[in-house]
Amino acid sequence: MRRKKNNALLPLILFVAVLVLSIGGLVLAQNIRDAQIARPGQYRTQDDIPRVTADEAYQAVTNGEGVILDVRAEAQFEAIRAEGSINIPLAELEARLDELNPDTWYLTI
Repeated sequence: MRRKKNNALLPLILFVAVLVLSIGGLVLAQNIRDAQIARPGQYRTQDDIPRVTADEAYQAVTNGEGVILDVRAEAQFEAIRAEGSINIPLAELEARLDELNPDTWYLTI
């Protein structure tokens, strides 16, 4: 009988262990996410880049938190553009990266 009593505690111990590990994992994941938002670093693919809505972009530009970077061809940019935006065509972007301030948030279109 003593053996059965010890076995009865095993599921409870396992449940508590899984619960503690799950909560710890969630806290760690949130801390990692917060650190990546604070210091984004480099993105591996374009899918990793956060997307913003038009309203969020408008608020960022209006509040001076961001600058719109239009990567279309110059002719398209001249035809219609967002007020205050700058144009660096995508084909020229890599060669002209030194023109951009690394501390500025650029919203690309």
